[in-house]
Amino acid sequence: MSTYSPYSTYTMLTYQSSSFISYIRTDVLRGTCDVQFKDGKFYTYYNVSRRALLNLELNKSMSLGFWFNRNCVNSNATYSLVFDVNKVYAFQTNPYVLSAA
Repeated sequence: MSTYSPYSTYTMLTYQSSSFISYIRTDVLRGTCDVQFKDGKFYTYYNVSRRALLNLELNKSMSLGFWFNRNCVNSNATYSLVFDVNKVYAFQTNPYVLSAA
């Protein structure tokens, strides 16, 4: 009998020089990856090829932008926006928020 635990999966962060992507965190067992863009948006991609995820982990010289376009954008992968730092920052600096005087 096996039980699911979100902490028992194998994930790996990939930092490589990219003008568009800060990092990609891969989860080969689930077939997902989390992508942090330089503009502050954070997306999770589902149904990503496990072979492509392993290839990214093992090939440190691969371009993150090339890998992302091929395996997340131009594929059957689905995505969801998890976090947008720009919206949080805009909310915190809203001049119309009333403060106690």
